[in-house]
Amino acid sequence: MNDYVLQRLKLTVLLLMLGVIHVTAQNEMQRVSVNLKNASLTELFTLIEKQTSYRFSYRDVVIDKKENVTVKKNNVPVIVVLDAVLSSHGLQYSVVSEKSIVISKKKTKNNASALGTIKHITGIVTDQTGFPVVGANVVEKGTTNGTMTDLDGKFMLDVAPGSIVQVSYIGYVTREFKSTNESTFTVELKEDIEALEEVVVVGYGTQKKVNVIGSIAMVGSEKLENRATSSVTSALTGQMPGVTITQPGGRPGENTGTIRVRGVGSFGATPDALILVDGIPGNMTDINPNDIESISVLKDAATSAIYGARAANGVVLITTKQGRSEKVRVSYNGYIGFNRATELPEYVDSWDYARLLNQAEGMTRFTNEEIQAMRDGSQPDRWANEKFVDDIFSGKGIQTGHDLSITGGSERSQYFASFGYLSQDGIIPKNNYSRYTARLNLTSELAKNLKLTVRLRGDKVNTKEPGTAGSIDGDGMLLIVQQGLRFPGYSPSVLSDGSWGPGVKNFGTPKAWLASESFSESPVTRINSAVSLDYSPIEGLKLSAIGAYNYTNSQSKAYKATLPVTIDGRTEILGPSTLTEKNINTDYKSFQATANYSKSFNKLHNLDVLLGYSWEEESSRDMSASRQNFPNNDYPYLTVGSPDVQKNSGGGSDWVIQSVFGRVQYNYAERYLGEVTMRYDGSSRFPSDSRYAFFPSAALGWRISEESFMKENENLTFINNLKLKVSAGILGNNNIGNYAYQSTYVLGNAYNYPLGGIIQQGAQLTTYTDPRLKWETTRTIDAGFESVLWNGLLTANVTYFHRYTYDILFKPNASASAIFGLAMAEVNTGEALNHGWEFEIGHRHQIGDFSYGVNANFSIINNEVKSLGLGNVEQPNGMVGNGSDLFIGYPFNMYYGYLTDGVFQDQADIDAWFEHTNQSAMGSNKASTKPGDIRYKDISGPDGVPDGKVDATYDRVYLGSKIPKYTFGLSFNAEYKGFDLNLFLQGVAGVQGMLSGYAGWALWSEGNIQKWQMEGAFDPENPTRYPKYPRIENLGNAIGVNTQTSDFWIRNAAYLRIKNIQLGYTLPKSLLKDTFISSIRVYAASENPYTFHSFPDGWDPEISSSGQFYPVLRNFTFGLNLKF
Repeated sequence: MNDYVLQRLKLTVLLLMLGVIHVTAQNEMQRVSVNLKNASLTELFTLIEKQTSYRFSYRDVVIDKKENVTVKKNNVPVIVVLDAVLSSHGLQYSVVSEKSIVISKKKTKNNASALGTIKHITGIVTDQTGFPVVGANVVEKGTTNGTMTDLDGKFMLDVAPGSIVQVSYIGYVTREFKSTNESTFTVELKEDIEALEEVVVVGYGTQKKVNVIGSIAMVGSEKLENRATSSVTSALTGQMPGVTITQPGGRPGENTGTIRVRGVGSFGATPDALILVDGIPGNMTDINPNDIESISVLKDAATSAIYGARAANGVVLITTKQGRSEKVRVSYNGYIGFNRATELPEYVDSWDYARLLNQAEGMTRFTNEEIQAMRDGSQPDRWANEKFVDDIFSGKGIQTGHDLSITGGSERSQYFASFGYLSQDGIIPKNNYSRYTARLNLTSELAKNLKLTVRLRGDKVNTKEPGTAGSIDGDGMLLIVQQGLRFPGYSPSVLSDGSWGPGVKNFGTPKAWLASESFSESPVTRINSAVSLDYSPIEGLKLSAIGAYNYTNSQSKAYKATLPVTIDGRTEILGPSTLTEKNINTDYKSFQATANYSKSFNKLHNLDVLLGYSWEEESSRDMSASRQNFPNNDYPYLTVGSPDVQKNSGGGSDWVIQSVFGRVQYNYAERYLGEVTMRYDGSSRFPSDSRYAFFPSAALGWRISEESFMKENENLTFINNLKLKVSAGILGNNNIGNYAYQSTYVLGNAYNYPLGGIIQQGAQLTTYTDPRLKWETTRTIDAGFESVLWNGLLTANVTYFHRYTYDILFKPNASASAIFGLAMAEVNTGEALNHGWEFEIGHRHQIGDFSYGVNANFSIINNEVKSLGLGNVEQPNGMVGNGSDLFIGYPFNMYYGYLTDGVFQDQADIDAWFEHTNQSAMGSNKASTKPGDIRYKDISGPDGVPDGKVDATYDRVYLGSKIPKYTFGLSFNAEYKGFDLNLFLQGVAGVQGMLSGYAGWALWSEGNIQKWQMEGAFDPENPTRYPKYPRIENLGNAIGVNTQTSDFWIRNAAYLRIKNIQLGYTLPKSLLKDTFISSIRVYAASENPYTFHSFPDGWDPEISSSGQFYPVLRNFTFGLNLKF
């Protein structure tokens, strides 16, 4: 590690030296010829600017435009001309860079002040990271006496003792200090958040925030850096209104979550948002969060219609960091920590399990002697008290991350390079996710008005997981979890001779599977490249061409080992062993060309016109093979397995999309705003006669704060910005299979047939397709206001949205095609509505050395099915839908079941209930119903009124939705004398969940019993109407009276989570002044440290499971930030 750091330092020094040499060479190279007589200084500067790359910076008060300049020089360095002219005018110059010269008043004792003795001060101006701020204004307040900082951020100035010195720079908060007895000052400028957010990333460009009419949620790099999470998605959760992110688990490498923008847009085509990384389609799985400059989510038609066909569910724009025209900066961020589950279910001891099973069955499955042996361990080879959940989730969960970035450049060329490493051990042994990332972003001015941008990225990720072994059906890590939850621990995993015990089903135990040679490994290699060329032939016009190529190689290798198990004293080898390998290669190519013209007329009329063309193509090829019966578990390679049982398969897919698009933006004095966007898309996923579709949008905005009646009203001066906005448009969705409209034949062993004693290759048409397939379409309306009050002390935004989706690409389950043995592909049928409100409020303030900020967001999202088209089947109870989870007038992903009224308390209660309500259809008639069984309500009957019996035909109702209606987030940050605190809360409400199977029901399919089930179960000795759990019974694997989907099992899945808390300390600059380090920050942080919820003990509310799950993780980390 020391050698590595030393190499980085050597590289830094080398780059610095090259930069100095480069600037010096440029100064010598840039020569001019000047022949002026009685000209002004501004005319001289303009002439030099035309002949060189230099630009002059000065304040008007410094330059006396009446001064006459006469000079004649031929082919001489610029500095020769400046030396000859400026001194006689009381001026001096400073060459800040190869493109910048700063003019200031010449430093003389008369320049400071006539109020007393002159004091000579020096200093350095830095940003919050300790890097110098070049070109900052340093002025003696109340005078014209001032200067600018040089390339090292340093300044010199003569001022009056005790005077106030003011330091300012664009994008930073102005600082003041008093000229005291000290002569050297260090001034740290803090970023002006409001100023920096004036420009936001939109489709194919950027826009001033005050002029944006559409709805955009934006998160900057400061919200993503130093977050100890392997997923960008996790870091975004709760940060933006209208954006719902759910993460049902923390499985390393797959904890990316699901992003839904303003609800779930479709119950047919996948409602995923379009994700673009630097304008090229990508994903959020493996991108390094420290490479990200900003993330913008385009939520309405005004902002996302420019992406037309794939924008119906929102667009996520990820912009990576670029180099800057500054000295070389080297940054290192590193952390180490550990993960733990937010919740884990607790199971009863084996003796309690045996006792409860005896009670449930009303017979002696376990004798008192056997139960006692479980307690005291007197028969270790027969009875035990295994805790499989503890064994499965015994991983250390160590997580570490290291990121190194280098940025810098000149006015002509800039670069940003980064290298990242992440290793995350899961909380299951042998589970690890590792990621190596590298990025290089280069920008170079090839010639005047011609710029080249190159973005290169490569990453290598690998996910390793344990697997099941032996003869158990199925494989994989999640099956280990499921079986660990399922089986009780009364049979020992390890016998006294060290061999593996048989477990309760004679195929071993989770502990044995984890220790076996079984494994899965999934390495993925990605190489992404993009090259863009920008040319500006005339002022205001930019022509751009972008080409991109992405290559992905995904591999998987899963080996299921044999397992030696001792059964009745004999060792049996359970198997067979199986190895399956798969390889997928994906190539993505795209080309984009745009022309963007911007022009201002009379400083009032501002016009921006964009025209573009886009072409994208993706090709994927896959191949897989498997073999069984390996001679041993030491050589898991395909060639070692038996050829007697082998399989292979292969395939591929392709798609193409091409588009033309345009946008016209106009504003009058940044007061009246208008925008029209159009996109014409064609996709290979649709038939030729419906392949192309048109997606337009329009938006209007009015900045009332710019009206004279607002500006001139002294009572309204606290309003800095107040903007009303409205937009409407049409968006598309083509997230379906590549061949949904084509009749394709399926090949495989299942369709082969014998002919002439030889097996012939067979093929079969398995799916009915609709040759009239067309785009799924969403019509959106958006309206709201944005405001900034008291110079940013308070911000408030409110938006209403209405999204209506029609021609939904859906597979109806009631299809005549099933009669002929065919499945049914997507057809255009169905309509859906998402509408709601988004609220944002922010406050920031500084009191002395203490500064803080609070931001909150809250969203209300209503989701409703309006029609299923071909799937509109009227149910006997009057509801119209598919009979399971989609009904007109109700949300998607709903729970559909019965209403209950507690449990039966005794036999008299059962008799009385069955007198008026026969619930035999629930799985238990009157004779077999027992105290502690659930009572079901009779809701309706054939005549629309209760008919005295409970059945699936008339008595099921809407019980809730899996989609949150309310989402919210609250962040707080504060700084005080080097200390910084960040706290972020996130939550959802109006959402339901359900635990079923091994996760929710005791003794399900020979399953185990959780403690909350035992402690909350109905007790006939102390009966209560509404227990937490009904009577414990041996359920088997068939749905019965106590396992029907009902409000007894549907739970409130709302929660409030402390998503992130971080405390940091930045060392004072004075401690580092004699070192090469400009900034050191140490911090401690935690992700998901605590969650408030009402789910059963041991279960996180984001997990609704029947047994296969990976817990949501909390982590605790310690980190270090270094700047050089």
